[in-house]
Amino acid sequence: MAETTTKRRQKVLGSFPYATVIFSITLSLSVIGLFGLILINAQSIKTIIHNQVGEVQVYVHNHINDSMSTAFKDGLFQKKYLIRDAAGKPDITYISQEQAKEEYIKQTGQDFTKIIEENPLRASYTIHVSEKFTDSLSMNYIIEELNTEPAVYEVIYEEALLKKVTRNIRNAGIVLAAFALLLTIVTFFLINNTIKLALYSQRFLIRSMQLVGARPFFIQKPFVYRAMVQGAIGGIIASGLLFALQQYAFVSIEDLKKLYVPEHTYILYAILIFTGGIIGLISSFLSVRKYMYLSLDDLY
Repeated sequence: MAETTTKRRQKVLGSFPYATVIFSITLSLSVIGLFGLILINAQSIKTIIHNQVGEVQVYVHNHINDSMSTAFKDGLFQKKYLIRDAAGKPDITYISQEQAKEEYIKQTGQDFTKIIEENPLRASYTIHVSEKFTDSLSMNYIIEELNTEPAVYEVIYEEALLKKVTRNIRNAGIVLAAFALLLTIVTFFLINNTIKLALYSQRFLIRSMQLVGARPFFIQKPFVYRAMVQGAIGGIIASGLLFALQQYAFVSIEDLKKLYVPEHTYILYAILIFTGGIIGLISSFLSVRKYMYLSLDDLY
């Protein structure tokens, strides 16, 4: 009786190994999802690096009057190219002449006030330029604009370092994008072959349905539907595994939280689920179509 029930289950249209297919899809999507997390974190690292090398030192003239100093400060705070926090406050650090003197004495251990009375150091503003404006053309425009201010004595930034970092990040991005494309293609073929092998046991049932007059859509529908569901389930499980791995990494390495971008991560999870369903649809459609039009000799 048990054997009869098993045989009947095997002959149900659209039925093929469920756990094996889901496991294979989950494994494949987990790999591509893990690489997706690396890409997201790489983008966060890129932003942090750009923010660091996009630092500009603006030194102001000594003995400028209060009105000129206030006008320059107010204008500087309104610049659109500055990095701002969630409240809209620009990332600007002001160092007065007195603070500059104290920092110099602390770093060098030499008190120049014993030799000269007047403080030769200048007050300065340290500004951080947004990543969108760290290209050479934009930075040159920013430097020229700041230098035209009457209160400004000198503007300094690490031009050579910024160019080198920008070039290296661009090259690394090209390599990562190429590897991501290759990994996506490999993942597609892995899932496709898994579904194709799973449908191999249904090839005679597919041909039998065709011989008795069933239309292609009627034959393909249950296979396509089931493969889509399995692909989506595989994507959900893969997303859950990646989420658990990410939370464990946050507990183990606290600094990783600085790279966390919730919106991008949730989009990645949605892409994995969607990708699993789409690959399942395409693979099952092509596989069933193949078995429908194979000759009888090739079915054996």
